[in-house]
Amino acid sequence: MLFHFKYDKDFMYTIRIPWRKGDTVQRWDKTCAWAMETFGFPGEKFITNPTEDYMDFKFKNKEDAIHFSLVWE
Repeated sequence: MLFHFKYDKDFMYTIRIPWRKGDTVQRWDKTCAWAMETFGFPGEKFITNPTEDYMDFKFKNKEDAIHFSLVWE
């Protein structure tokens, strides 16, 4: 099976959403579901990088990053 890995250099526009006190699993489910409903599965238009303190959504297209940030930041 051949895997094609996407590199961060392909996704130049980062929106960082910090984990906030009081966040729920449902809030993050809603955020991720909305991103996939709007932009498709990760790998084509965006990728994600979760850490202990935040989750980065990295986009190829500046307009997609702006659209995401207007809804979720």
